[in-house]
Amino acid sequence: MTRATCGWRAWRVATALLAAVVPMVACAQDADPVHLSARAAEARQRGAYDQSISLARQALARDSAHAPAARLLVRALMDVGRYADAAAAGEAFRRASGGAVDADVVTGDALRARGLASEAREAYQRALGGKDSLTARLQLATLALEAGQRDEAMRAFDTFIGAYNANRTRLTADELRAVAVACRYLGRDDPQLFKDALTAYDEAIARDSANLDTRTELGFLFLEKYNGTDARAMFEGVLAINPRHPRALLGMSRVVSFDGRGDASTLVRKSLEVNPSDPEARAISALLLIDVERYDEAAAEAIRGLAADTGAPSPLIALAAARFLAGDSANFTRAIARAHARLPGAADAEVTLADVLARNRLYRQAVAFAQQGAARDPKAARALALLGVNQLRIGRMAEGRANLDRAFALDPYDVWAKNTLDLLDTFDGYVEVQTPRFTFVIEKKDAPLLSLYVAPLAEEAFDSLASRYGYRPAEPVRIEFFRSHADFSVRTVGLAGLGALGVCFGPVIAMDSPAARRVGEFNWGATLWHELGHTFTLGASDHRVPRWFSEGLSVHEERRARPSWGSDVTPEFLAAYQGGMLAPPSHMNDGFMRPRFPQEVVLSYYQASLVAEWIEEEKGIAGIRAMLAAYRRGASTPQAMREVMGLDLAALDARFDAYVRGRFARELGAVALERGGERDGEIRWGGAFADAMRAATSYAERQEWDGAVRELERAKGLFPWYAGEDSPYRTLARIHLVRGDSAAALRELRAMSERSEVAYEANLELAAVAAVRGDTATSLAALERALYISPFDASVHERLAEGAGRASRHGLAIRERQAVLALDPSDRVEAMYQLARAYADAGDVAAARREVLRTLDLAPNFEKAQALLLALRERRP
Repeated sequence: MTRATCGWRAWRVATALLAAVVPMVACAQDADPVHLSARAAEARQRGAYDQSISLARQALARDSAHAPAARLLVRALMDVGRYADAAAAGEAFRRASGGAVDADVVTGDALRARGLASEAREAYQRALGGKDSLTARLQLATLALEAGQRDEAMRAFDTFIGAYNANRTRLTADELRAVAVACRYLGRDDPQLFKDALTAYDEAIARDSANLDTRTELGFLFLEKYNGTDARAMFEGVLAINPRHPRALLGMSRVVSFDGRGDASTLVRKSLEVNPSDPEARAISALLLIDVERYDEAAAEAIRGLAADTGAPSPLIALAAARFLAGDSANFTRAIARAHARLPGAADAEVTLADVLARNRLYRQAVAFAQQGAARDPKAARALALLGVNQLRIGRMAEGRANLDRAFALDPYDVWAKNTLDLLDTFDGYVEVQTPRFTFVIEKKDAPLLSLYVAPLAEEAFDSLASRYGYRPAEPVRIEFFRSHADFSVRTVGLAGLGALGVCFGPVIAMDSPAARRVGEFNWGATLWHELGHTFTLGASDHRVPRWFSEGLSVHEERRARPSWGSDVTPEFLAAYQGGMLAPPSHMNDGFMRPRFPQEVVLSYYQASLVAEWIEEEKGIAGIRAMLAAYRRGASTPQAMREVMGLDLAALDARFDAYVRGRFARELGAVALERGGERDGEIRWGGAFADAMRAATSYAERQEWDGAVRELERAKGLFPWYAGEDSPYRTLARIHLVRGDSAAALRELRAMSERSEVAYEANLELAAVAAVRGDTATSLAALERALYISPFDASVHERLAEGAGRASRHGLAIRERQAVLALDPSDRVEAMYQLARAYADAGDVAAARREVLRTLDLAPNFEKAQALLLALRERRP
């Protein structure tokens, strides 16, 4: 099954846009209204709004009936959020001009921005008699739509197609823009009309290439149709000319959020610096504060968005979201009712709430709001898409798929819906492996192998986590393994490109299969344990735990599960910590949601795990449970910390800082942040540890082994936790092997492999060295660690099976012989025979007989199998 999304062609903006804007230069003595208006337009074009307002006022002072100056003045005042002044300026022009309607459309826009719909309607109706009649008709239709008069509005929009077809070559840029907007609304019933909207926008821009507002609208259309690339190009082109264009700045903030790269809040702040009264900008600012769980601040920001229009829907919806997440049901109900009053029959509020709640990991509540949105407006494609995606996240697979199908039929531009549906089509190539507490979804060719490892590990994790958190999932946990990282990304966010290894939705986990990445890039066992940790912390807190604390607990649980798992302290972390580059515990979510440099998210995972570890050291697991219980009751982080730790936020930051500096005093003394890396987004560090490593490298290059060993031992003493491929441990092991000191090499390899979760080659090397030295336990442990990094090398399973057999660890030997078979070996008969032998060695005569008979079915004359069968007959009781 294939699905075609409606494509949007790339828009080449930079050269054309810059070339189109010709500054209108005037001499100082050009004081007539025409020249003053031209200068005002040029000032507005480059974002000098105060100058534009002043020049437009001067033009009107010379000719109070000069329509271009009046329209420009109203627009410039609206650009900076002075809506009352803008409406007053429009009315003043109408009086001064003897009732001229040339500025009535923009006057109506200003009145509308203040929530004065009746007055705006009167202005638009007056404008029907002037040259802006088509734009006035558009605005009247949008007012009808917002009032719930959908059929009337759609009939009005439909007339624009006739107007376009009859007068295409004679339409002005503003009229073509009106046609484009009408087609956007009509696209709800016929998605192909979005292409007509694009055509009309293109023609409007061709008529007036200097109109940045039209270009900005086109950027928002691209975003609406999930085309972040062309939206970015459009907004960047506008901002290259006018860096203060408030709508383009807001659009760019949405692109940044869409792409998931960068800090959208900075762009929103810049937009609000120009227009502090923009309700949409305030709403977006509030939603970004919600993402970092600052609900009170978000509510205050949303309320500021109601200053110009107390019924503005977008800030009311943001306010409702903040109230809901803060547990303030009464004020939530009031805010949502006010939003519904402004948008009767629309699903906007429910769509935003479903999206916000999903981002805050409240997936069941997201489903409920998306269902309400689809009920309010059955053609709300986004509501249906959010409903489907979130149903998939909580394991309601059939319902989720059905709703995504409905959404995609309504909006074939929704690449998230398409990608997710395409992914669901591939599930025919997966099998479900069931246990009483889990459903594992694994690609068919990998299932026989992976099920040998994932099921026991998941059961072990379940028992450990249930004991620690006092919580048990009410239903089996569904864990999906994706051989393609792009497929995992689609399952998670709808688009390929997510950098994470796994994601937990509570009862559903999606993660990379061990085959999804190159060997040594990640430890799938640690990832599985990490994601299961989220299942328990989300469940214990009723999904109210902040992201930073849940992530910190999961990394902490990794370290508790296996010595080598979980992040450990690195020079980069300590350098960034010393340099004040990391958010303190009081604002830890900023490190995840608003990273200021590329490595901040990764480093924040480790820092959050230190906070979790510190709390457990101070208060025990009871303290962790108490934190989760507080979140479950709706407490904020300040409230939870005060209740459990007895600390306000300032004291929390101070105590944690003392903990870090005490715990890593030696390492902090060996690492120093070097300035300059911030220019290219890197953390550069130096200090005694780096000096020792450089000296060791210099000695090693000259094969002066004594000097190299001396410096490496010094480096190891300064920073014993560093265990990467370029660590002192790895280099010392190589030197010791070159010098024939296998005991010393074993010591270094063991230390490295017990500190690094991805040291695949070091584990294999350790296993070989240990086996030669007769240290079977160390050899087997190293090979088992390697399997959690990559289980696809049959020779590793062979080595582990042979070693386990010699050590009489029969269960391990049987599992490894099964693994060899699961990898479809070239000599399948020998592999089957070896499995039979493993059962025989374990004393399981029935299983051994079963396997040897299977071997003989495949190779009747295989002498070793015949001999084993005879031996098994003799062992019959």
